[in-house]
Amino acid sequence: MRLGLAVLLLLLAYIASAAESLVLTYSIKPDGTIDVAAKIRGVVVNNSPLAVNKSGLVLPPYSAVIIERDVKNVYPPFLRVDPVVEYVNGSYSNGVLQADENTLIVVRLKMYALLPISIPVIITVTADDKIAVLYEEQPTSISQISGSTVYYWSVVVNNYTEFYLAFKIRQFGSFGAVRMPAVVASTALDINDTLVILRREVENINSVENQIKGLATAAAVFSDVAYSQLQNLTRLVQLLNITGTALRQGAVALNASVYALEALRRQIMALGDAARGVAITLNQSRLLVDYQYVALITAANLLEVQSAALTSYSKASADAVRSLENTRAQLYSIRGNLLKARDSLSRIIAEVEAAKRRLSNIALNSSLAQDVVKTSLGLLDSVSAQLYALRDTVDTLISTVDSTISIIDSTVSTLKSLKNSFDELAPLLNKTASYARGNATVLRGEMPAVILNASKNLLAVSQNLYNTGGYVLKLINPIYNATKILDGVGEQLLKSAEELERYRLDQLKTLPKIGLVRSVAENYTQMIEARRKETEARIDLLNKYYAVVNISRVELQYVVELPIAMKNITLPAIKLAEEAPRRNNISLLSIAAIISILGIGAVLGRKLLA
Repeated sequence: MRLGLAVLLLLLAYIASAAESLVLTYSIKPDGTIDVAAKIRGVVVNNSPLAVNKSGLVLPPYSAVIIERDVKNVYPPFLRVDPVVEYVNGSYSNGVLQADENTLIVVRLKMYALLPISIPVIITVTADDKIAVLYEEQPTSISQISGSTVYYWSVVVNNYTEFYLAFKIRQFGSFGAVRMPAVVASTALDINDTLVILRREVENINSVENQIKGLATAAAVFSDVAYSQLQNLTRLVQLLNITGTALRQGAVALNASVYALEALRRQIMALGDAARGVAITLNQSRLLVDYQYVALITAANLLEVQSAALTSYSKASADAVRSLENTRAQLYSIRGNLLKARDSLSRIIAEVEAAKRRLSNIALNSSLAQDVVKTSLGLLDSVSAQLYALRDTVDTLISTVDSTISIIDSTVSTLKSLKNSFDELAPLLNKTASYARGNATVLRGEMPAVILNASKNLLAVSQNLYNTGGYVLKLINPIYNATKILDGVGEQLLKSAEELERYRLDQLKTLPKIGLVRSVAENYTQMIEARRKETEARIDLLNKYYAVVNISRVELQYVVELPIAMKNITLPAIKLAEEAPRRNNISLLSIAAIISILGIGAVLGRKLLA
């Protein structure tokens, strides 16, 4: 049943292929001679509901028949099998193996692939229960057919492979002989299908090569972008350090201004108290007029000095505003560069993910190519993870720059408000100083006549000084708050500079990794190029082989025949009587009969074995 099913499957395979096959059979005799038979095998198909006569062959309805025809051409095989047979505890002579139950027949098949392809070989042994089959490699399958056991081994020959097998005689036949089983090595090659597979492999290799070249290019571009980004980060760190230091120094200066304004307020209030006291006591003594004159002149000088100081503070505030506005412009430029870098990273990530998908979709039969693809995928995964981390870091950096720009905008607004306050206070102090100086001159020039008016004017001056001191008091808190803001912003900028410096150093460490990825990609490119050339050479050899055999499908069958094993039979010695000649004749007749019987038995044994 199984044999019939196998024939049916073989027939269906031929019908499906609908092409002729070249079948080469090499029969290797025990003495080493080789008989070669070449046949062209084809299929004749009848698809009609009626019986059809095709070339003298009657086909039933809806049937197919395998036909063969002998050819005399010499065809080279694509696989060479050299058998080596050794007889242990046995001797071979004249086509017969003299053996017993301790005899071991060892068969070693040396298989050479004559084409640069992987060749699947099926090794078949059919043995009855008189023969024990010994093997190291477990059979692929074992089946029972007509009382015999059929062993199958599947072997793949790439360049050279050896296969070992041994036989041991369990029992001899009735006539002391047993036929040893033949070892059959079968294989088939469909040149067109193999060429299609190899051409697809070349296409896949070209695709992988292009993808890896794209990866190398992307690594080079990313290396350049990363190097440029590191330069931008270096400049940004320097700028943040300078700006942070300047802001903290400005905070110190503003803090000093707070103390200066507080001292000025106290002086103004003291002058107001003095003017009020002079106004009260002016009528008590004319000598106090001179004292008041000096005091007013001194107050006027102090007011002019403080006015000049406020003008200087206003100028410093304007300079700080311009510096911060320049810093803000540079930050906007850096922000634009970061956005461009992020877009570049997103494009590179998309290219790496596309390369991963294309690599994952490649179907390769070669284990080396599969290992290369797996290693490439691992490298792409590592590069993808680093790219995602770098893009997240760039996003964080963009957020930091945006926060810094917002802080600088707030600081600029505060400094502008302070400058306006300084600009308003300085003229007021100059006006007050001028008014005090004029009052002092008038007081001194018209001292006897205008004591009462001077007293009134001093009271007005006192009130004016009190008002000015109150205005200065209102400026102290905003300036103090601005001091804290500037100090906080400066400290934050210095911390941002420190974080960016750490990030820059981390990115500087990744540049060698990017170079390693580029180097690995270039090495894989060389390996893939060598594999492509190797595959193209295999295609060229297959085309040459096809040109020689001029047929797409070639089947090979090596049949290693083993000799008949004979067991030695020792006959008992026959004694001849010397007394009676008649007995001598009978003895001679008996010997002749025994020899005849043995000869007939040997002939029958050969027929039975055949």
